[in-house]
Amino acid sequence: MRSTRAKASEDTPRAAPARPKPLDFPHYQVQGDLGAVHEYTHDFSRLFVGLEKNVSPKHLESLNVSLLGEVPLDRLVPGEYLPPIEWLQSRWPDTEAPSVQHKRDKLSNGISSPGRREFYDRAKGLLFSTDEAFESASGKGTNGAPPIRLTHSYRFYQHLLLLAGFWDTSKDNYTKEGDKEMYTGRRYGAPHEMAAEYREDTICSFLEMCIWPFRCNIQNPRMSVTRKLQFQDRYLPIQGVTSAVCCNTSDRQKARRGILEGPLMGIHCRNTTTFRREGQPVGQGKEELMDLLFEVGAALLVAQKRARQGKQEVNPGKDKFWVNRNKRHLGELGGGKQDQETNARSRREIEAFGEPMEGVEVEAGEEKSNEGASNGSRKRKQRFGAQAYLDAKPPESVWESKIEYKMIGKEAGAGADNIYLVSSLNHHISLVNIRVDDRYLEFITHGSPQPGFDPSGQEWWILEVKRSKWYDLFKPEDRVEAMRGVWGAMRWMMRDAEEGKVDD
Repeated sequence: MRSTRAKASEDTPRAAPARPKPLDFPHYQVQGDLGAVHEYTHDFSRLFVGLEKNVSPKHLESLNVSLLGEVPLDRLVPGEYLPPIEWLQSRWPDTEAPSVQHKRDKLSNGISSPGRREFYDRAKGLLFSTDEAFESASGKGTNGAPPIRLTHSYRFYQHLLLLAGFWDTSKDNYTKEGDKEMYTGRRYGAPHEMAAEYREDTICSFLEMCIWPFRCNIQNPRMSVTRKLQFQDRYLPIQGVTSAVCCNTSDRQKARRGILEGPLMGIHCRNTTTFRREGQPVGQGKEELMDLLFEVGAALLVAQKRARQGKQEVNPGKDKFWVNRNKRHLGELGGGKQDQETNARSRREIEAFGEPMEGVEVEAGEEKSNEGASNGSRKRKQRFGAQAYLDAKPPESVWESKIEYKMIGKEAGAGADNIYLVSSLNHHISLVNIRVDDRYLEFITHGSPQPGFDPSGQEWWILEVKRSKWYDLFKPEDRVEAMRGVWGAMRWMMRDAEEGKVDD
C-alpha cells in the first residue's frame, strides 16, 4: 500500500518534524547464580505479577538467563546450512561440479531445499542502494533514468519507505524562514511517533522473501491473539509479539481453511525508543530490563506452542469449584457468614489463577456503578460479593484455531528445543537463538520438572540466549547478512531430521 507521504518530493519544504534523538539500543547485563535451581513456590510465580511497575534484575536472575551478544551467524545456525558468501555472486564458476550446484537438502515437507539461484534472485534486490530502491518503490527514476526493477523485494521497500518517513535522517535539512523552522528530507515525524504497524509490516515483508521458497508463510499479525505466556499458575501478557513463521500444510482441506503448521520461529517487534532514564546506568534501565524479559517471554511462548503437538488444551479453570459447581442456590445469599466464606474462598482460587476478582473486598451484596462518571464513558455495573462468584467463568481459549501445533525441526528424543526469534527495534533486525530444555519449559509452564527428570548432571535450568548483531535495514550489506541468517535458520528448522540429505 503506497502512502501519499511517500510520493511527496523530499525537496519540498514543509513544517519541521521534531529533531530525532540519538539512536539507542538496550544493553543487557545479566548477573546472578546460574547454578541455582529455583524451587517452585507460589512466591516465584507471583514475582512476575505487576512486572512493569516492579521490574528489577532479580527477574532475570530468577529465570537463569545466560546471554551472549554479537554472536556470529555460524554460531547461531549450523555452518553447513548458512548460504556461503559465494552465493551472492551473479555468476559462479563453470567448473563447479553439477552435483554441488544442484544438491539439495530434502525438507520435512517433502520438497527440495531452495538453492543458490533462489537465494541470489532474492538477495540481489537487497543489494541495491537504499535511495535507488526507494525511488523505484515510489514509482520514480533516478536522475531521469528509468527506475531499477524490484521483484521479490518490491513490497519490502514499499514498507521500508514508510518506516523511513520517521527514521531516515540521511536527508535531514533544517532551515529558518523568518520565525518558522522549515525542513526538507525524508522524514515526516519523529521515531517515537511512528505507528507500530509500520515496523511490523516491514519485518514481515522482509521475512516473506526468505520463507516463501520453503513453502512457509507468516501467521496474520492481526489474527495472532495468543500473546500470553503460561507461567505456572497464571498467564503473563507478552508485549510486542507480532506473529510467527509457520509451514503451509500439505492437506488440501486444511489449507482451504487457512490452517498453518508450526510455529517455526517467532517475530518480536517493539516500538520502544528510549531504554533508560537520565542518570540510570547502562544495563540497569527499566525499559532495558523489560525489553529483554519480553523478548525471552516471546521465545518461551513459541516453545510452549511447539510443545503442544499432539496435546489437548486444558483450561486452567477446568474442574475449579467456582466454575463447575452448581451455584444457583447462592443467589439467595444475603451477605451472611456463609456468603463471606464463599467470597474468601473464591478470591483465593481466582487470584491464584492470576485473574483477581474485582471488588471482593466490598461487603457482600453491595453493588457499585460509575453512573456519575464525568468523562462520558459508558456506564457499566460492577458486581461484588456473591454475584461476582456466581458470574465467575474460566478464561477463553488461548490456543489458536488456525494453527496445528508441531515441533518442526526438533529431532525425536531430543531433550531441548532450539527456538529462533526474529527481533526488531528502531530500523534494525536481529536473529536470536534460545535453547530451551524440556525440563525448563515444564518448570515454567506447570511449576515443576516432569516426573523422572534428574536435575543433576545436565544444566537444564539455564536458559541460553544468543543474539546476532543488530542489522541496519537501511544498509544493503546488513540487509543481505540478515537474510543469510534467516535463510540458514529456515534450512535448519525445515530439514528432514529422519531422512537426512539427498540429491535433487
